[in-house]
Amino acid sequence: MSEVIYEKQGHIAHIKLNRPDRLNAISRFMAWELAEIWVDFRDDRDLWVAVLSGNGKSFCSGADMGEVQTDTWDFRQALPFGDDSLSPSKYHVWKPIIAAMHRHVFGLGFWLALECDIRIGSDDASFALPEAKINMPVLFTARLSRYLPPGIVAELLLMARSIDAQRAYELGLLNAIVEYRELISTASSMAEELCNNGPLAQRAMKEVYSRTRDMDYTSALALTEHIVTPVFKSEDFVEAKRAFKEKRKPQWKLR
Repeated sequence: MSEVIYEKQGHIAHIKLNRPDRLNAISRFMAWELAEIWVDFRDDRDLWVAVLSGNGKSFCSGADMGEVQTDTWDFRQALPFGDDSLSPSKYHVWKPIIAAMHRHVFGLGFWLALECDIRIGSDDASFALPEAKINMPVLFTARLSRYLPPGIVAELLLMARSIDAQRAYELGLLNAIVEYRELISTASSMAEELCNNGPLAQRAMKEVYSRTRDMDYTSALALTEHIVTPVFKSEDFVEAKRAFKEKRKPQWKLR
């Protein structure tokens, strides 16, 4: 049985973690499957947006501790349980990704959520990095300050406390909170809304904000020029202006 369900519906990819008996704890096989899916999603011209969710009672409870070696532990070998194999950004996925999360959003599940562009949580969602409770450092610690204030990072990492959906929303981790029964429909509706906008512009902007996080202003400006210039020269840009004048919906060709 596949540990990640991957379905294509029109321009939307639905990606669902599928180890419900383990609360979708991430195994090495799941990490490998997810990596394959990110590449396919990236390369499929008909797919413009992805919705990432979890099957069963939770979004993701973190790494499968039964597969984490401790006797012969090696940092590089542990990276599938860090962030490299899971991150869509590693595979240069610049298409929008929506995370639709419920119940446990722990450990690596938390990281997957941060790697998405828009995050929706059910009202029962809980976010935590509980690794310190078993004396296990969080391997993506160095990247957390990109998303959260230092005090919140310290609270999550060092105290291993969980935060509920409301606090996650107040911290900017969530774009919206909905009832569980509305979670997937809300995410799908947002995905459809994203499909109405120019895919080339979306991808250019995501690549810019993803790649310029650690750059100085001059370098960031140069990269921005390099990435956005082809969009302004594209057929879709001409079509967008024509559609605006004609008061109709643009027909995107991705060229």
